[in-house]
Amino acid sequence: MFAYNGQVNPSAERRRTQRIRVLKQAYIIFNNRRSSLTCRIRDISSDGCRLKLANTAMVPEEFIIYFPTDGRERPCKVAWRGLGQLGVKFLDTPN
Repeated sequence: MFAYNGQVNPSAERRRTQRIRVLKQAYIIFNNRRSSLTCRIRDISSDGCRLKLANTAMVPEEFIIYFPTDGRERPCKVAWRGLGQLGVKFLDTPN
């Protein structure tokens, strides 16, 4: 993780693809699909996205993100955590 003072260090940028700014609702699904958290996608690329949510401590290292607007799901792994946000890497290839 590349964070300081609860914020992501912009000089530690390591993305391979450019992210597009969005504001979409999504769900973090974990615990064998028995638990979920609501979040907002702030930006997204083919490799991952930045999520905004109240409590990042409850998010496991790996989970499924569900996009209700189109019904898609993608497996994710946490890349970094910051104050009220986290970056995730998609573990599959986009459809």
